[in-house]
Amino acid sequence: MFESDKERVMHNSIERYSERHREEALAELRAELAEFSYDGLIQLKEDLARRAVVRGSWAGCVISYKRGAPGSARRDRMGRARNAFTVLWDNGWLTDEEVAEVVQAEMERRAGGPAREKTEPAADPKVEPVAEPRSRDGAPIDPSH
Repeated sequence: MFESDKERVMHNSIERYSERHREEALAELRAELAEFSYDGLIQLKEDLARRAVVRGSWAGCVISYKRGAPGSARRDRMGRARNAFTVLWDNGWLTDEEVAEVVQAEMERRAGGPAREKTEPAADPKVEPVAEPRSRDGAPIDPSH
């Protein structure tokens, strides 16, 4: 019945749900969350914890939180009413907990936390480092004197 162990039979417009579908949906969600207002991320996280996020309607679904409140957006970042994420979310194939983990990762990414390594900007090769002040005999000068 299954083509692979990762596929599950579903009773809706998508007959089979595979790990590939899940990965595409979560990638779509990450791209959407990158454009959310920070207030939208906070409110979405709180409502996911309360299991108050709607499925199957733009009146309060995950992506509708984009501008800070449920229902504040009616399309995804590309103007679509449905995408890989909304199909799986609306059908209950992604859990509140899975989405909350992605929301938390986006919040940490923005804060420079565990989800993203901080890196120092590369030195500009055209800029010469400033030399330490030295006396005529080459000894370093103490700036406190």
